[in-house]
Amino acid sequence: REWVPSWRLVDGAWAVTYAAPMSAVGSFLVSAATVNIQHSTGLAHKGVVHPCNENGYIGMVDYHDGQHIDYFNRNQDGSISGAHFVNGQQFAEFTAKKPLQALPREVLKWLQSLDLSYSVRNCKRDFTNGFLVAEIFSRYFPNDISMHTFENGAKVACRNDNWEQLFRFFKKKTLPIGRMDFDPVNQAIVGAAQALLVKIYTILTRRAVPVFIVQELPPEDMMTSKRDLNAEEQTQAPPESPMIAELASEQDAYRVFEAARQNRPVERSKPKAVEEKADAVPLEIAEVKARMVTKNVAQLRAQQSQIQQANAQKSRQMTSMSARKSSAGTDVGGLSTPALGYVGTTRAAIDLMRPIVQSALQENERVMKSLDPRKDVVASFMELCRTLVPESMSVQVFDGLSSQAGQLADVMVKSPAEFYKVWTLYCTALVEFSESSPVFESVVHLFKRLGVLMGEVDPVLTQQLMTDVGLPSLAPLLIDSDGKREHFCELIYTYTQPQALSRLGILRALKEAIDRLPVYIACLSYFVPLELQAELLDENLVKHYMYYALVALQNPQPKIRVAGLAILVSVTSSPEENTSQNVLSLLPSFIELVHDGWWEVQAQLLLLCAQLLIHLAGGQGSPEDSASADALLSVVSGLFGAAGTSKIVLQVGLCALVKCLRHYPALLPAYVSVLLGQPAGLRQRLLQAVTKADDGSVPPPRRLAYVMGTSSRLYEECCICGFWPAVEVARTLAVRAEASRLDNFEPEHLEVLTACLPEQDVDLGEEWLAVFEKVKAYVFVALIDPSLHLGAREVVRRFWLCRPQNTALKAIDASKKTLLQTLRINYSDTGHTRVQEADLLELLREMRDAGGAISAMLQSVVDQFREAHNTEFLRSRLDTLFE
Repeated sequence: REWVPSWRLVDGAWAVTYAAPMSAVGSFLVSAATVNIQHSTGLAHKGVVHPCNENGYIGMVDYHDGQHIDYFNRNQDGSISGAHFVNGQQFAEFTAKKPLQALPREVLKWLQSLDLSYSVRNCKRDFTNGFLVAEIFSRYFPNDISMHTFENGAKVACRNDNWEQLFRFFKKKTLPIGRMDFDPVNQAIVGAAQALLVKIYTILTRRAVPVFIVQELPPEDMMTSKRDLNAEEQTQAPPESPMIAELASEQDAYRVFEAARQNRPVERSKPKAVEEKADAVPLEIAEVKARMVTKNVAQLRAQQSQIQQANAQKSRQMTSMSARKSSAGTDVGGLSTPALGYVGTTRAAIDLMRPIVQSALQENERVMKSLDPRKDVVASFMELCRTLVPESMSVQVFDGLSSQAGQLADVMVKSPAEFYKVWTLYCTALVEFSESSPVFESVVHLFKRLGVLMGEVDPVLTQQLMTDVGLPSLAPLLIDSDGKREHFCELIYTYTQPQALSRLGILRALKEAIDRLPVYIACLSYFVPLELQAELLDENLVKHYMYYALVALQNPQPKIRVAGLAILVSVTSSPEENTSQNVLSLLPSFIELVHDGWWEVQAQLLLLCAQLLIHLAGGQGSPEDSASADALLSVVSGLFGAAGTSKIVLQVGLCALVKCLRHYPALLPAYVSVLLGQPAGLRQRLLQAVTKADDGSVPPPRRLAYVMGTSSRLYEECCICGFWPAVEVARTLAVRAEASRLDNFEPEHLEVLTACLPEQDVDLGEEWLAVFEKVKAYVFVALIDPSLHLGAREVVRRFWLCRPQNTALKAIDASKKTLLQTLRINYSDTGHTRVQEADLLELLREMRDAGGAISAMLQSVVDQFREAHNTEFLRSRLDTLFE
């Protein structure tokens, strides 16, 4: 019978190779003196290891079923080995080695050299979802692994999808990595990630990693059991000889020495009596004396109540004065000392929250039965929020709390301790729920609402509470949760005073709390837009942001370079004149990033170039500005003209550079070429007209993440038709078609041409006639193409029915010859695909019914077609147009 060994890891346990009885896989796990045996056949046992002296084994595990027993020994290297017995017969052997608790130095240095998205801090956690493993292999197989298909998330579906993609890659490349290697990593089992990384390191670098295992003593419980057995034997054995006693003493001394080296507790000798010192001072305990009470209990309670009320009234008066001083501030624009809140009796925040939580939870009987009766309903709800409470019900609870945020804010301003209780109670939801969860959004909204209302009452105290309570708990989340950073940055600023110096103060406190420069720079990139919205970006803040942006541009991590460019993009959007000039002075620092291979660096670089070009267009046109503009245009040309530039980068560039086309016509050829080359879905999103709301307002631009997961920022996507010079774009399209000698238009050409045409109520000038003269041949050919008919029909209708009438007459007159040739091609017997005649006749009848010059022109063209091409005319139904 053949047995397939497998290994597995469990928290605080051993990695074991074991052949399972009656099945292909199983595991034998030992932790200290406790054994946990699991088999896929259902055989399982958990108990305590028993000492054993049979067959040379030191330990034994009895399954207590009369059949199965395991015996094992402890090896010198700290591992264990033994055999599984069934009915007294040896059935299979097993060995167990202690898992690696840390990465070898060689592997750790190798990982640091790969410039991964984020540094490895906890192998068990960081490699669970397989994202970093995929990034490691993408460094060695860039053409086989695309990181945009992997998601850096914690959900089970996300982890399984990442590992399945990697498994297919392993099989394709015949790499010796199977499910037995990465399934324990996916399950976050201790030591599994380290073992997999050592194997990956060996495969990719072809170098072996020496692994050293520290020799350990047997478990203390087992040693204790041995000592107990030896004690029993000694009580029954005859007295030992002096030689044996001396030998035992030497062995005991050696055991004490070894235990001291391993920092293990040892037996203490028999306690000795302590002699009393003569000079010790005796301790005298005074006798308890009772005092007679002359008042009854009711009188004592009344007196105590009067004293408490007097103290509370005095405290409220003093605190109210300090609160008014605190709200006003001690210095305009500076940091003030926060009020300490009202010390008098106030209603606890949990008393306000309890009825809201109860009313929402009563709708679900299962949740109500699961609440812990020993705890408050609010605390019990938070314990079950992640696992048992439905998502919609949790959102209902937090929305209800947000509706009562005014009362909660009043309580927390009066008693800062209540803010600490509320923050620590609900902060767990910020950790447990993902940024895409409605529950996470509702919790963030609740905290923001509290910050705004508290800031209206006492802004100084509110900021101090965020510094002392909020930042210490948010700092680890800002480090570990990339996708939540923007939400947390917005949350922090709702508790900050709307003053420049106050913002600098909270930024310094955040830097100290995070203590990681890359993470702090990433947070700054989200803070800058908030400064612009509040119009607080003064000289001091600009210097702070630009300093760290310059530091980020030199960072080897691409995400940090992206954050640095994002800071400069936001700073350049400031209306202050000197701000953009300061960014232009950094042009030599970021212009070389045009050769950066990371797609998001290129996208942010295009955004920055577009902002600076717009700024230079409104300048005086000095030689320095002209040189800067030429350098920026060369960056744009380098990205737009490169064959390998990502379509996502080009999409971002099309949205950003559309406002520069009027000022820099040299961009038009490359811009139109890139627009035509975009995939249909991306291009149509840019050309789609914006639908206004019922009140006539224009909705804000869309903010999209082009890459799945948390590694991508959000980018604005707008309708470019509202910003570009329509006539110049249409003329460039026509010139490009002529230069390329196209036989016919493709759908993208008609999409762009139709998007360039103004609305029907807008007059067309003479410049549009020049465009029509260049594109009419392509348009009328497209008119008889089934896939292009609708687009061409719209263009013809727009020119023939345009205003003023003089322009329409010229367009109609220029169309006669081309229309006659189109009818001949459509009705000739050439075998090409034709548009349905009904669709063509529908357009001609619509134009005929318009009357005037259009009807006369159509009559003339039909008559000429009958005379010159009578055979083709007889195949048609054109005679029905003018019956």
